[in-house]
Amino acid sequence: MPFMDLREWIALLEKEGELRRITAEVDWELEIGAVARRVLEKKGPALLFEAIKGYRSGRCTRLLTGGLGDRRRLALALGFRKDILNQELVQYVMRKNREAIPPRVVGTGPVKDHILRGSDIDQTAFPVPRWHHLEGGRYIHTFSGVVTRDRETRVMNVGISRGMIGRKDTTPMLLIMGGQHWGQHFLKYAARGEPMPVACVLGWDPIMPFLAGSPLPAGVCEWDVMGAYRGEPAELVRCETVDLEVPATAEIVIEGFISDDPATYELEGPFGEFTGYVSDIPTPRPTMRITCITHRSDPIFQGCLEGTLPGSYSENSVMSSVQRAAIAWNVLNGAGIPGVLDVFV
Repeated sequence: MPFMDLREWIALLEKEGELRRITAEVDWELEIGAVARRVLEKKGPALLFEAIKGYRSGRCTRLLTGGLGDRRRLALALGFRKDILNQELVQYVMRKNREAIPPRVVGTGPVKDHILRGSDIDQTAFPVPRWHHLEGGRYIHTFSGVVTRDRETRVMNVGISRGMIGRKDTTPMLLIMGGQHWGQHFLKYAARGEPMPVACVLGWDPIMPFLAGSPLPAGVCEWDVMGAYRGEPAELVRCETVDLEVPATAEIVIEGFISDDPATYELEGPFGEFTGYVSDIPTPRPTMRITCITHRSDPIFQGCLEGTLPGSYSENSVMSSVQRAAIAWNVLNGAGIPGVLDVFV
């Protein structure tokens, strides 16, 4: 299955009866999160909000959520029929996670349609929800591919980490130093007294969040593994202000730097986490200082509701279920345990 951008993914979902367009006005303040929660509980379709209060016109007017909120849609994203057996899906992921096709850098792409710097940078120009009433603010990064580069090996990592709008050009983020791969990168920059370059990719092929949220080994570049899943190199473009590459057909890319200087930290949290708990009190966090935003014409914002409750799914739980089952099965095979027929997490 070749790479697809977010718009092709939306078209596929609509063709398969897995998308609902919401044309009634909905408020980004809590209402989008409430609607998304109810639909996820009922294993309903992905939602494309097209009439968001305060965003009926302007830079960005649409929001997609729930694209991977059910195993049917995950199967579609990986190129399979919707009723594929769990065993087949997990075995496919086991195999592809061990393969690699490196990306290809191209000159430009639709993500460069609009390039914003300086006073033009404003995260609130995008319809970022406040997903849950206990959360500390508007979380712009819930489903973004967060791209960093190992300063020593030059290998890029793509992960998913939460980030909340601070000011128009700042984003305090949950960065676990040493425990996450981008946290390991952060410590290497900090040891040299340098801020870490970061690029956050919002809205692209669904293979990006699927692999960005997976526990691939340190030193493995997710762009390479995405290429293996799609059978061709991912086409990336160079960022404008940081030494990183991002998908040429992404909807939105936010570039910037994160310093280890506590004087630059801003308050972040609480947040309704994937575990189903509201985490933390407002806490000073490493903060991304935005240097550039690039986006397609009429971009589509993408985010997800976390905080899985008993009896309901989230996109994170659907993706993690398959990825962690594949990794567990590989571990069992590596330990020489015979007779394993299926793994479900």
